[in-house]
Parts: sequence; structure tokens; C-alpha cells
Amino acid sequence: MDEPKLHPILNRPNEYAISDFRYHVDREQPSESFIEMTLQKNMDSVTLRFWQPANLKIEEGFPRPTRGMVFYDRSADGLENTKIEVADFESSWGAITFCARGVEIVIAQS
Repeated sequence: MDEPKLHPILNRPNEYAISDFRYHVDREQPSESFIEMTLQKNMDSVTLRFWQPANLKIEEGFPRPTRGMVFYDRSADGLENTKIEVADFESSWGAITFCARGVEIVIAQS
């Protein structure tokens, strides 16, 4: 089986630490639910918004170390609401995993 393609939204997300994690649930319009995650690396910071997240798993130890975080591009898989997968390639403790309909950069600071 081929390795999934990396999503281009952020280069090497495994080098970032999670500094903020929010899950907004919109009960009236579930497609407007999102996860916002702020990631920091040295003086750089980026906030990503993942639309319509599904299958969220947060392992014991979160948010540390999460050093195996990777974003896979799932748009070619043909699933309607799964275009990005947040995974952990190291299977380290504290991993966070989920799929989402899409992702965008909300704030990027250097």
C-alpha cells in the first residue's frame, strides 16, 4: 500500500508544539464545527482551523510530546468530508488524531 501524500498546509508539523487547542461544535450546522490548533516552533506561530472534524482521538499525555504529528492529504480518497488527516507517524504517547473536511491558516506569525 502506498504511503499517503503529505498535506501542504504546514511543512514539518512534527517540529511544532501545540500551544492552544479548541473544538467548536455547531449543533445547528455540524458542517460549521471546527478544531482550531495553534502550533509554535521557536518564535513562529501558526493557527490552523480544521473544518468539520471527525473521529477525534486524544491519547493520554496530550499535549506532550506529540512530536510525530503529520498532516496527510486525503482529497484523492474520494470521501466527501475527509480531505485532511491529522495523524502521528511515531505512535508516541500524547498523540492527537482526526480527519477533517478541510483546513485553513487563520493566523501565521514569525
